[in-house]
Amino acid sequence: MNLYEFQGREILNSFSIKVPDGIVASTPEESVQAAKKILENTKKKSLVIKAQIHAGGRGKSGGIQIAKSLKEVYEKSKSILGKYLITPQTSKKGKLVRKVLISEDVYSNSYIYDEYYISIFMNRDIEKNIIVFSKEGGMDIEEVYKNHPDKIYTEEIDPGLGIQFFQIKRIGFLFNLKGSYLNNKFRDFVISLYKAYLYYDALLLEINPLIKTLDNEMMAVDTKIVLDNNALFRHKKYYDEMRRQKKEDPIEIEAFEAKLNFLKLNGNVGCMVNGAGLAMATMDMIKCCGGNPANFLDIGGDADTNRVEKAFRIILNDKSVKAILINIFGGIVRCDTVAEGIINSYRKRNHEIDIKKIPIVIRLQGTNENTAKKMLQTSQLPIYSADSLEEAANKIKEILL
Repeated sequence: MNLYEFQGREILNSFSIKVPDGIVASTPEESVQAAKKILENTKKKSLVIKAQIHAGGRGKSGGIQIAKSLKEVYEKSKSILGKYLITPQTSKKGKLVRKVLISEDVYSNSYIYDEYYISIFMNRDIEKNIIVFSKEGGMDIEEVYKNHPDKIYTEEIDPGLGIQFFQIKRIGFLFNLKGSYLNNKFRDFVISLYKAYLYYDALLLEINPLIKTLDNEMMAVDTKIVLDNNALFRHKKYYDEMRRQKKEDPIEIEAFEAKLNFLKLNGNVGCMVNGAGLAMATMDMIKCCGGNPANFLDIGGDADTNRVEKAFRIILNDKSVKAILINIFGGIVRCDTVAEGIINSYRKRNHEIDIKKIPIVIRLQGTNENTAKKMLQTSQLPIYSADSLEEAANKIKEILL
């Protein structure tokens, strides 16, 4: 689950990590009221209006603007709220801005002594958390990584030992921090940051830029946090927030509550698979056949008939789907369970959708595959059975042509 910036700030602040003063607002009027409070608290002269969306690159796309008066706060927040913001990390349609963060402007207020980049994430290749950091913090960190990879450094965290002081010192030395500041304030900052990452079951915690202020404080100016969906039951506040976000799309909330790993894509071939790796391979196969995947849908290793039924219904509800490819390797999930779910979904929807106009290519291999094939053969569904990926691919190609 991607958190908004203001939510990331809340998490960092709860671990005593300093963040700029800021208040979230949903209307231009709320933005003005928030601005008044921040100006009164900080005694600063300018503010930043930051669009709250789940995507980076906001600054270069007009999603982050400076306001030097309450009038500008109103006008600029009005120009952002309710609009679709397009960045390099969004689709062509962009992301709808429902909230803005009114924040103190640490740059124009001559607040900064130096700025850095730091992030923590799980490196699955080595099965360890890893800290990535650079002296070159700021908006163009991607360009630094691309053109000057020698300026990006890493520290691997042993899962048994946790982060060690000598590792914190390495990071601090690169940041030109010395003496008591390195041994006290910066050490406490990094330890708190790692605790926050672990406590909230984060997949990514990124601060860019991290600044050292003129009064010798480490401050997280902009943060991005991604939580593990599978651990949200431990964090009810964000579990409920995910539900609220997904209610904007009925299909996504249905998939979420059915424990389906689902992502809508802009294609014409719906696919249903068990296992993320097999799902990725199936999507690649669809592309090779001249089609485009309409979705990523992994029913998981413990799917029952009800979950399969819901998964199939989600695909059928997508009007862009011209064909469906089902690729199941039956292990824990039995092939006949999948077949039963598909048949049940069809019987409940046959009065709403002319499913016979949507060809289905299905490859079932594994536990009870012969039983499943017999069930499907007598179902009167427009199903094309395939025994291999190559055969399934050729059939999808034939249908699309």
